[in-house]
Amino acid sequence: MADRDDEIMSALAHSISVTYSLLVDVCQALPVPVSMPTDRRIPTSAAVPAIRRAAALAGEQPMGEDQEAHLFTGCIHLLAAIDLYALCATRYDQTRAEGVGVNLLHADDALRTLLVWLLANAG
Repeated sequence: MADRDDEIMSALAHSISVTYSLLVDVCQALPVPVSMPTDRRIPTSAAVPAIRRAAALAGEQPMGEDQEAHLFTGCIHLLAAIDLYALCATRYDQTRAEGVGVNLLHADDALRTLLVWLLANAG
């Protein structure tokens, strides 16, 4: 990979980590908290099953359909970003890298919207 490609991959890896941290915060704020792995460096072998579990539990949380959809949406977009990142790590492709970024934007938007709602309705 060229230096620029390495920089892009590094930035995407950091962004994935930030979005995962947001998901951890959301999961802790849920009406029935869901614990997620929070080690300093979480391997995808631990993060991906935890994200899948959070997505599966979205419908079991005592909150509205919109909130369930935000949690599910955030999880599936984060998973898609991770998958595209893995493909880029194997063979870099600008379109895939852009796909990682777009999926992270959608995940962040859904998770931030949900976190605001959770914090406003905590009780």
